[in-house]
Amino acid sequence: MTHKKFDHAIVIGGSIAGLTAARVLTDYFAQVTVIERDHLQGMTDFRKGVPQARHAHGLMLRGLRLLDQMFPGLEQELLAGGAIQVDPGVEQDAFIQGQWLPRFETDLRPIGCSRVLLEQTIYQQASRHPQISIREGYEVQELLTDEGRTKATGVVCRARTPAAAAETLLADLIVDASGRSSNTPEWLAQLGYTPPKESVVNSFPGYSTRIYERPANFTGTWKVLIVFPVPPDRKRGGVIFPLEGNRWHVTLFGMMKDHPPTDEAGYLTFAQSLPSLRVYEAIEQARPLSAISGYRQAENRLYHYDQLPRYLEHFIVIGDAVYALNPVYGQGMTVAAMGSTKLAECLQSFQGKENLIGLAAQFQKALGKIVAGPWQMATGEDMRWLNAEGGQALDFPTRLIQKYMNLVVLAIGQNPKVTAQFFRVLQMVDEPTVLFKPAMMLEILRTVYRIKRAQKTAPGDAAALQPTTG
Repeated sequence: MTHKKFDHAIVIGGSIAGLTAARVLTDYFAQVTVIERDHLQGMTDFRKGVPQARHAHGLMLRGLRLLDQMFPGLEQELLAGGAIQVDPGVEQDAFIQGQWLPRFETDLRPIGCSRVLLEQTIYQQASRHPQISIREGYEVQELLTDEGRTKATGVVCRARTPAAAAETLLADLIVDASGRSSNTPEWLAQLGYTPPKESVVNSFPGYSTRIYERPANFTGTWKVLIVFPVPPDRKRGGVIFPLEGNRWHVTLFGMMKDHPPTDEAGYLTFAQSLPSLRVYEAIEQARPLSAISGYRQAENRLYHYDQLPRYLEHFIVIGDAVYALNPVYGQGMTVAAMGSTKLAECLQSFQGKENLIGLAAQFQKALGKIVAGPWQMATGEDMRWLNAEGGQALDFPTRLIQKYMNLVVLAIGQNPKVTAQFFRVLQMVDEPTVLFKPAMMLEILRTVYRIKRAQKTAPGDAAALQPTTG
């Protein structure tokens, strides 16, 4: 068991980022207090503090594995609660760049479940931990520092009830995991620190979501159905994810302000207009179990805490308070778990020291490196859309990578070896760099050459190259 040198840590926010941070902090602090605005105990519906939670979520396999390491038995608890295991090679039909991916068995087993089930399962484990105290229905009003304003020393918080008195909590470390509404930039400015620079890349995505009962007479062999839009002009897509309780989580989305409606007729008409009719055909006769919910605040937003000229010691920022990625790429929850894992690694280097001076700079720079890949992927894809805002003009290396990735997508329609590696990258189990290793590049280029040659010599039969998915 890790020796606990420090007494108390405070985590602002009971999000997945906040609760995973709280869990790793218990290895280095005697007590951890989580301060959360919402009431999490017994939550049965999507909570107000996570407006995007109503929409389909994909927990990547890497994220699931990290969560199960932090909260042993979590995956089994999710499965016992009705979560569904999915082999993405056999039980997922994905329409990417105008083609259906081939089917084949993999050793990957991510799960599908509601954000409610996932958060409640994590919450239950965290709340049972003897070193974690969760203050629900509280908000942080002020960040406290020492007299010289060099390090954080605590917070002032208050219950969100009428006439509640302010309370002061002191701590050795403050972690801001409060999400997109984080007050840290304002707090830093008030304390005389330079707030972080902000980057925003916006392809103006919009989502509309409804939960359906899975039809009793459904005969399809897929558990997950994904239809991605195709830049630069086919802007519409949709996904169907399985939920516990024999339900489907159906999210339609459109890029560049081509947003799906939230009325009944408009929703179904939009589904009919996707590059494939399969989403519409699945839900046409399915029984709706919820209203249609819309979401439009889905731009990519990054605060560059890794580039600050000076850091407030004993204070770090994590999760959506640092980065917010377009949800369509499904990276957010996994990156949150990766960030908390990195926090544990950074804290390990402070074992035996008297204080945490230097942790803020070390962690924020390390987190910046973790976020760089997902940020580049999300914004690079979003910048494929004409008139997307905020991103810089793509340089030659980035354009070259995009062209190569187009070849990768073409190859996965025909080469199981490439497809297997592509799925491992999609699930964030392997880094994207594996697709650029010489042996894999040769495999991809040979496959593309074969496809192009077949199209050139027998263009009328080119469609035969496209595998079926059943």
